[in-house]
Amino acid sequence: MKMNFRMTRRAVTGVLASLAMLGTMGAGVASADTLQNIKDRGKIVIGIQGDNPPFGFLDSTGKNDGYDADLSKLFAEYLGVDLELVVVTNQNRIAALQTGKVDALFATLGISAERAKTLQYSIPYAEDSMPIIAPIDTSITSFADLDVMTVGVPKGSTQENTLPVVAPGANMLSFDDDSSTIQALLSGQVDAIGTTQFAIGRFEERAPGKYEEKIVLATNYKGVGTILGDREINATVNIFLEGLKADGTIGELYMKWFELPQPKFEAPVEGVSFTVE
Repeated sequence: MKMNFRMTRRAVTGVLASLAMLGTMGAGVASADTLQNIKDRGKIVIGIQGDNPPFGFLDSTGKNDGYDADLSKLFAEYLGVDLELVVVTNQNRIAALQTGKVDALFATLGISAERAKTLQYSIPYAEDSMPIIAPIDTSITSFADLDVMTVGVPKGSTQENTLPVVAPGANMLSFDDDSSTIQALLSGQVDAIGTTQFAIGRFEERAPGKYEEKIVLATNYKGVGTILGDREINATVNIFLEGLKADGTIGELYMKWFELPQPKFEAPVEGVSFTVE
């Protein structure tokens, strides 16, 4: 990977100092010291999912791997500090950030106006389509078809927020994570699930030719989550991601993990600012 913009520890220190000065210029903006904490301990702690391939998952040796893991490693290198990855779930990831258990979330965090009330999003770094998957012989051609079905979704996910809006009559069951949601469909506990665009591959591994994507529940961007009002960490993450897009690294990672070209990331997200105001 190119990473032409990589920074030395001395350069990072200069950036942190400059950003700290900028942070004092915004009247009424909540302040935080995430970057200073990272610098002081010489380590960044990043929350990442452990059960959502190819974004974040544990390999056969129990090591964190995936698109988000690669980005986390590059960000730690960019800052010139060590990296600690902490596995988080859909339902506890925001709490882990708010309580200081992690410094940032590279955790397939779908960008939404509601979540933006509780954390600060970076610019988008990934795009995710979330289909409804069901057995091949189940007829689902519109959201209305879901109103007579039991549909599984992961807890704390965009799918959990979206399904009651588009199919209010559906019997929604929420499961702890993506694996348990997939297992619920495989075992017949639910009629269909709202999941990620990569879940169909897991069905093909376990039950080839028996399940398919029916309709798209939602499409959204993923962003890095940081503490609300913390200008310095947000600005640093955005500079990092812009650099990865500019030098082709994001494109390389997209091909490596998704076998897709890099999205254009052009659509705005209503009610969400990617920078601390």
